[in-house]
Amino acid sequence: MSEAEVLVSSKYGEEKNYFCEYEGRNCEVYYGIKKVPEEWIENLCNIYDENLHNEEAVQEQSCYTRETFISALNDPGYEKIILVVDGLASGLLMGTNSLEKAKVAYINTEFIRERFPREVEEGRFWYITCIFISSHLQGFGFIRILAVPSFIIAREKNYVLAGDFSNNRLFVPDLLVEIAKEADFPIEKQLLGSQSYFAFPILSG
Repeated sequence: MSEAEVLVSSKYGEEKNYFCEYEGRNCEVYYGIKKVPEEWIENLCNIYDENLHNEEAVQEQSCYTRETFISALNDPGYEKIILVVDGLASGLLMGTNSLEKAKVAYINTEFIRERFPREVEEGRFWYITCIFISSHLQGFGFIRILAVPSFIIAREKNYVLAGDFSNNRLFVPDLLVEIAKEADFPIEKQLLGSQSYFAFPILSG
């Protein structure tokens, strides 16, 4: 999806949106929405719970409760990119350039300030607190449609994008790099750090 295909709409305020048909489905992607429309919230909550409660990850991946998630959806301090497929809200990429808000995702704000002082000071460090898509659409490339606006936002506002991913989702950063390249928004992947968990059972004998 090129910038030329991005349309400006006033249906939900100052958001931008584009439309396309993909895999025989009618897709709409909205970004720049300050407050998520009420009719989308329930479905986004259900998909969030479905995707982020990951039994294969040691650390809990859902950093929001249902209440705080809905609050974030209605908070203009978060930028939301929403994928709507055949009229149903089916995916979300949400981030913020407020380190205080990004702390919900367990980041060390002092580390970020030390590593990206100018970007933080100028409000250009944008942390992705969640990215997900309905399980019914996974594996068909819909994530590509959802991700492109994040690169448009990053280019327009000169953002540094950042986020964290569990071990079984480590394919996502490489996928984002690939999508960005295909959409002519090349980005570079930089590892900020990692954390490992260990258990120490007592051995017999």
